[in-house]
Amino acid sequence: MTRYWPMARGTFTIGSPFGPRAGGFHAGQDFPASDGTPIYACAGGTVLHLGAAGGYGQWIVIDHPTADGGGVSEYGHMWDAGATGLSVGDRVEAGQLIAYVGNNGGSTGPHLHLSVMPHAYDPSAKIDPMAWLHGAAYPGGCLSALGDDEQRELLDRTRAVWTQLCGPDGRGWPQLGQNAKGQNRSFVDALAQVRQATHAG
Repeated sequence: MTRYWPMARGTFTIGSPFGPRAGGFHAGQDFPASDGTPIYACAGGTVLHLGAAGGYGQWIVIDHPTADGGGVSEYGHMWDAGATGLSVGDRVEAGQLIAYVGNNGGSTGPHLHLSVMPHAYDPSAKIDPMAWLHGAAYPGGCLSALGDDEQRELLDRTRAVWTQLCGPDGRGWPQLGQNAKGQNRSFVDALAQVRQATHAG
């Protein structure tokens, strides 16, 4: 199960949190961002609601099956919830572009309002999105299109390659000779020396 922040790294700030606010209760987390900033699905699922929605102006609600972590996520205040071509019933993947930040409805500035329900759609059972997002990745990176198993396989293969480059236990390879400190050289050392020789020439 892969979970993502709703916007790319560096494109948003952390705004009004989940909890009491101005004599009421703010049942979500606000993410101030520039008007038009891309919004991504925090997890895979099916579009449950999309379009006009009271205080949000426009919203998108995604139902996440158990295989995608379960629960429901709710995104609000965009100008046009259908701007990316989504419709109710569509399947979206974790990290998929779903909307753009707006300043619609009961909003005092461009931002995304994110609400989370841990099980089914139930507005009375919303939880703190920040806790739900703990450990989430940022969308838009090179790994965002890979599933959990594929990411783990890539990580394992990367570690294996690094071991080959650095030698057993990171101590280099005797076959490559020794460096200035009298230690076995690794392929990393050898490549660095080749690079220096190339620049010197």
